[in-house]
Amino acid sequence: MTEPVELSGFTFLGWGPGATSSGPGWHLAEDYFARCGRCGDLLRLWADQSEQCSCGGVYKDVDAGRFGSVDGDGSIAIYRRLS
Repeated sequence: MTEPVELSGFTFLGWGPGATSSGPGWHLAEDYFARCGRCGDLLRLWADQSEQCSCGGVYKDVDAGRFGSVDGDGSIAIYRRLS
């Protein structure tokens, strides 16, 4: 893993699912965002729509209930948007 990128208006929470909750798996919240380590795109961690980053490295499939990265879940930097 590389060092997290400082993003204006966001605070870095950590890497992978453990950054979103203390339990197993991903915890979705409207103010949580995942940043792709390849292209830098941000995806909102909320089950509102399926999407992927511009390089296809991070994806969210709400119909299948899946979220992850081709580089493994631990490679996803998690941020919370500041209010």
